[in-house]
Amino acid sequence: MSDTPKPGGPLSLLPALAAAGLLRLSGFRRPAPPAPQDDGPHNPGGFEEEDVDVRRTAYVVAGLAASVAAAIAAVGLMMHLFGAWHSADTPPLTPQQTAKVQPPPPNLQGAPYEDLARQEARERVQTTTYAPLPDGRARIPVERAMRLIAGKSLDPSPEPAPAAAGAPVR
Repeated sequence: MSDTPKPGGPLSLLPALAAAGLLRLSGFRRPAPPAPQDDGPHNPGGFEEEDVDVRRTAYVVAGLAASVAAAIAAVGLMMHLFGAWHSADTPPLTPQQTAKVQPPPPNLQGAPYEDLARQEARERVQTTTYAPLPDGRARIPVERAMRLIAGKSLDPSPEPAPAAAGAPVR
């Protein structure tokens, strides 16, 4: 046979639980650990007097805040000094460098809704009003033009050819 143990089934913990229960019922207890040798003058029972020393914690927090403030001030001072040194070494800008640059067209609309309203108003005027045109004709509203053309053929009518003498006209 092999020496490897078989994996336990669902009832394999029962003997361990029974042994623990018997030990508990028997009243057998482990001996208490030995008391500390030096309790100290402020801690006679071996327990802490307070959870945290508030004064010492406040000093630590204030020290951390002061060191962070000092670091921020040092970085700000260095940035100011290095910026001043850098700008002192830089030559002044030329008029070409300071000139305002206008990007080439097409530019974006500043107020697209106003532009759209103006365009629609122009189109509405052109399609709903009468006006003379530069070539001597007149512009009439679309509604009136549709009523004038309704029922008429849009194909040009052929002009009658002059009839030859004696030829029948069909």
